[in-house]
Amino acid sequence: MALTVKDILQLGGLSKMRLIAGKGGLNRYVVSLGIADYEFSSFAQASEKNVFEPDMIILSTLLFARDEPDLILATTKFLCEIGAAAFACKTTVFPDLPAEVIDFANHHDFPIIQYDGDLYMESIIFEILDAVRKEDDNFFSEENLNQMIAGSLTNAQIYALSKNISLKLKEYVMAVYIKGEDEDFQLNLERYSKVFYLNRNLNTKALVCKYKNGLFAILTARQNKEKTFRIILDELMEFLSPCKEGLYVSCSRIHEPYKELDQCIRESYYTHIASVAENRAFGSYDKIGAYQLLVPLADSAVMKEFMTALIDPIKEKPEFFETIRQLALNEGDIFRTASSLKCHHNTIRYRISKIKQFLFCEEMSDQEFYVNVSLAVRLYMLNEYK
Repeated sequence: MALTVKDILQLGGLSKMRLIAGKGGLNRYVVSLGIADYEFSSFAQASEKNVFEPDMIILSTLLFARDEPDLILATTKFLCEIGAAAFACKTTVFPDLPAEVIDFANHHDFPIIQYDGDLYMESIIFEILDAVRKEDDNFFSEENLNQMIAGSLTNAQIYALSKNISLKLKEYVMAVYIKGEDEDFQLNLERYSKVFYLNRNLNTKALVCKYKNGLFAILTARQNKEKTFRIILDELMEFLSPCKEGLYVSCSRIHEPYKELDQCIRESYYTHIASVAENRAFGSYDKIGAYQLLVPLADSAVMKEFMTALIDPIKEKPEFFETIRQLALNEGDIFRTASSLKCHHNTIRYRISKIKQFLFCEEMSDQEFYVNVSLAVRLYMLNEYK
């Protein structure tokens, strides 16, 4: 299950934090943090209230209420109303909170936590966000992601995963698999997954987790619009700032979260596999064409038999093999294939004729031959990648 206020209070680095009211709310879920400090003195302004989300622990020194203690109760009521997980106050300015604040918190089962001056806000933030990250990593373990890609989780399991991650999923989700081939990306992989949780703005729209030397990003929005998700993805990529050289960013289609989160994961990873196999960035699942079928079936006995029958006889003949590979990559276009191989288009036609003879399929039309060899070549490239 997702972390609760009770779990947070049991973290080793937060042993000095103590609950002073709202014991009945210890099972409230915690997904992130917010800070209500000096600038919160005008908390009634909508522009300042909107920075907080449900299920946040709100940290404060209470400096904003130093000259107006009544603001503490007003703030507590507001945070309780929006569904905050808890209100954590430093004792430096107010060693004791007003009785009416304690009474309100107890009556509404809204946890109020106090901590002393020797516990710094930065330490609290690190402890809580690291705990949230580790909990997300448990749900998005490599084993669970493998099962989502394989389609072997039940609807109930997908629903449970969707509900228990720190990201509160909105009406729609998209998955993105991000992987760089350069050494810099691999060296920074751990940092990417850790520093992400420090971005309070992104935490309400995205979540990242490591998988096979890459990152899965789950994006969520209220609108079923590609443009909306593209804005979130651009913001995420700007924050992570990975080296763009050799970088694959592979997007799924947009889906409903609690039923189809596994499909998002599957589509984005299939897009990545297709991209690496062809050494080109397809970018999105809609653009990978036949790979939508070939990626999940590439390891099947039927597909391997089909591939072997066409590829094995010419694999040791580089000129033949490279001709059909380029023919597949250039979508059957003779002129583009000739350009790729730096020869005349009649040379390509001659080679195709010789290959058809070699494979005993002279009776095939050029179009039928292209369909068969393009599938075989793509299956070969997929198996080479794996």
